[in-house]
Amino acid sequence: MSPQRTEPPHEVSCTWVPGTLDIVRARIGSRVIEVTSTTLARVFGPRALDDLYLKGRVTMPVSPQQLSLLA
Repeated sequence: MSPQRTEPPHEVSCTWVPGTLDIVRARIGSRVIEVTSTTLARVFGPRALDDLYLKGRVTMPVSPQQLSLLA
């Protein structure tokens, strides 16, 4: 019986892009992408923006399916 291969858990850290009202900089490991807040809410749900609006940053787990939607 071989051990089951599992993907390491991923997290996405998001902050606002300075000088914008709706562009979010998302860091996943060493990769950095910029997406709109609408896209972020569509992928992670509208509650994902709560801490982003209140604190200016949010870190949350991300699944492989969500990663593919962000790319």
